[in-house]
Amino acid sequence: MIKARQRLATCDNLQCVYFSPNIRRKTTMLVTQNVIKKATVVDYVEQGLERIRKHPFITEANSRTLTKEQAIRWIMCAGRESRSFPDVLNNLISRSSNPRIQDILKENLKDENGDGVLEHAHFMHYLQLLDKLQVSRDEFYAYNERAGIKLALSLAYNVSVLKSEAAALGYMLINESMTTITYSATKLAITRYYPNLSTGFFDIHVDVDEEHVDELYKAVDELDASQLDDLLYGIDLGERGMAVLLDEAYGIFENYDKIPSYTTAI
Repeated sequence: MIKARQRLATCDNLQCVYFSPNIRRKTTMLVTQNVIKKATVVDYVEQGLERIRKHPFITEANSRTLTKEQAIRWIMCAGRESRSFPDVLNNLISRSSNPRIQDILKENLKDENGDGVLEHAHFMHYLQLLDKLQVSRDEFYAYNERAGIKLALSLAYNVSVLKSEAAALGYMLINESMTTITYSATKLAITRYYPNLSTGFFDIHVDVDEEHVDELYKAVDELDASQLDDLLYGIDLGERGMAVLLDEAYGIFENYDKIPSYTTAI
């Protein structure tokens, strides 16, 4: 984690809405002697990651066919998710009764907050990237949040206060695991329009979150086998949150702005 923060300190200043199917398998086939098998969780996470790889935002980002507007919209959405993350981690830490899990989450939180240096906080990196792209910070704050990012944030906050710590860890585990996919793809999309862009933003975040994932698997080791279903459900929720964020970045919610409210009788 210290190594991760040192790297962060060097960081320079359509289709239908996608939902993952619930394909959780029977707990009795996945556990041995009251311990969750890591291979089982890794396999389940990988299934979710594969679906995210097939999301049209990701496939078109990798083929460099996204529009500039779509690529910028991802920054608007992902930046908001990043801003919420310290709150989510603080909620998880305050509700955990396991000292080892608490320590792992506290180290993650230190990274998110730039180890106490505001300009190195993860959220600030998004604003610094927008500066390089000559997109004003006023534009970021004025962004019209649609259903995708609103649902992603609502899921994150609500999962962070669930009674089930396993579900919350599952959410965190896949959320951090998806960074390699989303950042690597978006880097390709962004540099198509900004070929002279010089930034460590994308690569550094991938490296740091890979370390976070390693630590989160250690947190999973602390769970009892009876918590497996909750863990897998949390993984489902994390995938779902990312999918709808990508839906918004892709432009799904740009077509129908005013949705009727059915709060009155016919």
